[in-house]
Amino acid sequence: MAKQVRSERTLERLVVSAAEQFADQGFVRATLADVSKSAGVTKGALFFHFSTKDDLADVVQARGRDVLETLVEELHDSDASRLQVLVDLTHSLNTLLRENAFIRASVRITRERTHQEPTPLDFYPMWLGRLWKLLGDARTNGELAKSVADVSARTVVTAAVSGVETLAWMGVSRQDAEEWLSDLWGLVLPLLTEEGPERLIRTAAPPVAVVHVGEES
Repeated sequence: MAKQVRSERTLERLVVSAAEQFADQGFVRATLADVSKSAGVTKGALFFHFSTKDDLADVVQARGRDVLETLVEELHDSDASRLQVLVDLTHSLNTLLRENAFIRASVRITRERTHQEPTPLDFYPMWLGRLWKLLGDARTNGELAKSVADVSARTVVTAAVSGVETLAWMGVSRQDAEEWLSDLWGLVLPLLTEEGPERLIRTAAPPVAVVHVGEES
């Protein structure tokens, strides 16, 4: 039992170390030697758990997916409108791209090994798929204006995600990016929704942080 516990702890250190190395250096530049050194384990221990860097990347991206799924589930269970949940998720992404190594690493892995077959876990379909699903739910709930085509609503959401990611890689502070995102939603939400006070949606980041899943210890 003690040997199994040690093995599990070693595995966890390796996965966290890999996420940090991929997030900071990128998938191409980071090496298995970097990962093992940062984790404080031998290369032999690393190869006991992972044969290749791609194997490590798959596990890191799976963790990134788990972060997303947990966050969506927590927000989806709220009584807020689906458009409010969507806005809050984009603000959460803004925070995660700065504070969560698994999310940052997932983006860099996706960007740097798109040539792989079969296609590995992909950051963009994961995030955009969940956000577009919320748009579909908003449509069903009557939150979207009838004059707004589905493709137009998806274009706005895609632009928001792309913009948040770009600002993060540019080194723009989380607070400044929050203001940018709030202004963006303030401009486009009146175009997406039916008129009426019941359609008022908070465009600023949630007053209480919702990002606390999958954080590194």
